[in-house]
Amino acid sequence: MPARPQIPVIDTPEHHFGAMFLIILTRSPDDVTLRAAVRLADNAAIASWALRPDDLVTLTVEQYRQLLDYAAAPQVLDLALYLEGDREHIRTLMEHIAREIAEVIAHYPQPNAQG
Repeated sequence: MPARPQIPVIDTPEHHFGAMFLIILTRSPDDVTLRAAVRLADNAAIASWALRPDDLVTLTVEQYRQLLDYAAAPQVLDLALYLEGDREHIRTLMEHIAREIAEVIAHYPQPNAQG
């Protein structure tokens, strides 16, 4: 009996479980597409971190990814699935991530330094 392919782990904040479930259910990706989409999302997040705005220069890649997951995990996965995990479209996903992060920064500005 052939081994069943391993499903990728998708770290999801609890408040996004429902949306993530609906996206996976609605898109119904096969195993290869799901793995490719998760890989594309991970690579785009890292590349976006490397090009992050000056306001976020102190964030580590892990912290940036946590912020992204907290703010927009379903949107990022949905677009990665829409793009079918195709690495040729990494720039599209990076631009989407940058817009999501900019939205967070706009709503939650950096606190003023106490002097």
